[in-house]
Amino acid sequence: MRKVHPGILAIYLLSFLALGLLLWVLGAILVNGLPVVLHYGVQLFTANIPPPVFFFGPPPEVGLAPAIVGTLMIVFIALLISFPIGFLAGVLISEFYYTRLAKAAEHVASLLVEVPTIAAGIAIYWLIVVPTQGFSAIAGSVALSLIMIPYIALYTAEAYRKVPKLIKEGGLALGIPYSKVLFKILRGLVAPGVITGVLIALAKAAGEAAPLLFTAGWSNKVSLDPFQPSASLSVLIYKFGFSSQELWLKLSWAASFILVFMIILPLIIISKLVVRKHEF
Repeated sequence: MRKVHPGILAIYLLSFLALGLLLWVLGAILVNGLPVVLHYGVQLFTANIPPPVFFFGPPPEVGLAPAIVGTLMIVFIALLISFPIGFLAGVLISEFYYTRLAKAAEHVASLLVEVPTIAAGIAIYWLIVVPTQGFSAIAGSVALSLIMIPYIALYTAEAYRKVPKLIKEGGLALGIPYSKVLFKILRGLVAPGVITGVLIALAKAAGEAAPLLFTAGWSNKVSLDPFQPSASLSVLIYKFGFSSQELWLKLSWAASFILVFMIILPLIIISKLVVRKHEF
C-alpha cells in the first residue's frame, strides 16, 4: 500500500476543512436569508430601510433599497476611477517592465493586494472626509478604487504577458505604431484577462465594509447624490448583524443573501467562465 506523505495529507485535510467552513457559511446565508427575501419579495428591493423601534405596530414598509442602490452606485463610481488607472498600470508593468517606474508599480500593486482594506478607509477618511467635513458616497468610491486598482493592474499585466511575442512583433513589422498594437491589435486577445480582473475587483469591492464605515456613512433613504452619505449592503450587514431587533437581524440575513448569491458569486462564476472560454 502506497504511503501518503504527512505534509500532503495535512494539505488535503486543511483544504477539506476550509471547503467545509465555506459551505457552512454559504448554507447558513442561504437557509436564513432566502426565506426573508421570498417573504418580502419585490418590496425588499424598492422600500426604504425601517427604523429600529416601532411604537405604532409594524413598519409600513420594509426594504433594503437604500443599501442596494448605494452599493451599486459606490461600486460603479469606484470602477470608473479604478479601471483606467489599473489598466494603464497593467500595460506599464507588462510592456515597460525594464523601467524603474514599471517595477515600482508592480511592487506597489502586489503590496496593496496584501494590505488590510481598512487602511484604505482610514486614508480616505483623513484625505477626503475630514477636509470636506462629511461622509459621502464618492469618498467610499475612492476608498474602494484603491482596493480595485491593484487587481485590475495585475490581471491586465498578466493578460498582456500571455500574448505571444510574434503577434506583437508582426504588428510592429507592418509599421503599425506600438500604441495601436497594444490598444487595438491586441485588444481581443487581452480582453478576457482584463475583464476577469475587473470582475474579481468588483466582487472584492462589493463585499467590503471596513473602508465604507470610515467614508460613505449611512442613510435610511435612497440617495443618488454621490456627495451625500449612502448606505451599502456590507455596512448594513455589519450594523444590523449585531442588533437586538429581530427585524434588523432578518434584514441582515437578507442583505447577506443578496450580496453573496446575487452579486459576488455571479461575478466570480462569470470571471471563471471567461477565463476558461478564452484560454490560450
